[in-house]
Amino acid sequence: MRATSPDISLSRADAPPTEVMRREVKQRRVRMDAEREQARGFGLRGPDFAWLLDQGIPGKLSAWRSVGGFDLILRDSVVFGRKQRFEFARLVRDAKSDRVAAYTLLARDTAGAPLDVVAWHPRTGRVATWLGRTGLLGLEYPCPGTGKDPLVVYRNPAAWLADERRGVVVVDEQLARMDLLEAGSILAADIPHGTALQVMLSKVRLPSILVPADAVRKAAA
Repeated sequence: MRATSPDISLSRADAPPTEVMRREVKQRRVRMDAEREQARGFGLRGPDFAWLLDQGIPGKLSAWRSVGGFDLILRDSVVFGRKQRFEFARLVRDAKSDRVAAYTLLARDTAGAPLDVVAWHPRTGRVATWLGRTGLLGLEYPCPGTGKDPLVVYRNPAAWLADERRGVVVVDEQLARMDLLEAGSILAADIPHGTALQVMLSKVRLPSILVPADAVRKAAA
């Protein structure tokens, strides 16, 4: 029987406290610890493992060795915002905010140091970063993206995990664009995925260029 996308909603007993005030959240951002905050989440349950297995992700791939031990896929209550960002629900004071349960993964930089947290909501396919510090999940994997060894870009975290994290996943298009443009070559999942990446990379927002009014008058004279 095919496992459906899991209901990863948190029980009342699991729900983290939400009394942190908004201004305290701003103060905390000065000393954010991505690894510590992601670790405050909750472990996977039976339905989670069943769904991941159906995506080709066996239980052993829900944790992987890192510099400081093991990185885990965890569950947490989050609030998705704009520009591919999210906030942990426990850090949001507004009780009316749209809170959803999602998987969280720790994003590391090319040296393996903790960089950000990625929230992944399987039912909607939505991914977002907590701090907005990275555009790619999987930067620590040593893949130069040369002509002979292309940088593998996966469509979503499920495909990335199922292939044992052999490349990267785009989690913020704007931040990922520069890294991908520097790659010698990119391997996409298929033609539609490759087309989507090409469209993403071609989106360049140029700044407005202004000149003094007197320069315009002199040019027109």
